[in-house]
Amino acid sequence: MMLPKFDLHVHTFYSDGSSSVESVLEEAQRKKLEAVAITDHGPGLSVGAEARKLLQLFQEVKRMREETGFRILGGVESNISPEGGLDLEEGVLRELDLVVAGIHYLRARDCRVQAEEYLEAVRRALRPPSFRILAHPLYYNKSLLPWISREEMEEFVEELANAEVAVELNSKYRAPDREFLQECLRRGVKLSVGTDAHHPAEVGTVEWQLTLLRRLGARREDLILDFL
Repeated sequence: MMLPKFDLHVHTFYSDGSSSVESVLEEAQRKKLEAVAITDHGPGLSVGAEARKLLQLFQEVKRMREETGFRILGGVESNISPEGGLDLEEGVLRELDLVVAGIHYLRARDCRVQAEEYLEAVRRALRPPSFRILAHPLYYNKSLLPWISREEMEEFVEELANAEVAVELNSKYRAPDREFLQECLRRGVKLSVGTDAHHPAEVGTVEWQLTLLRRLGARREDLILDFL
């Protein structure tokens, strides 16, 4: 079975990217993607956009979707704080097509402590979740999986499954690790594909993800695309 080609993690000049919405759409169409999502950073990061700008972005994306019929989504990559909160209010998040969320700041310097802090922050954010996809899972400057026990990883994946939160295969950081993805597939956690593109040419460069998904034996129904 052919796996769908899509990219649900793209940045524009609304936050720290160099792409316009139009250039993202053009690149997605040129690379024959089934769908693309613009998910600019939220206000929790210094490069992020305030709620007003994100809603403006959403309206621009919505207009282009209606004009072209292409499946372009407007959303946000929200920051998960160490306390497990997101950087936008629920009312704003509900207005968007897609909420991706990730960890961008941890207090600890020690990798083992960082791993513990990471897991706790995401777990808090899952009660209940206000986001659909976990961006660059278990990655903070490098993979945190070596500092997480097998039992901890399995418990974490089970929590993601129960919360119905998908995990992203992120080509910018080549994250997450194969072992983690195998456990996600075993537990029925949906998988997403995102480039974390900040420039037009990066949009839709998902060969790494598709190759890995095929090697893992993933099927279309294992991916989030048809369940959004």
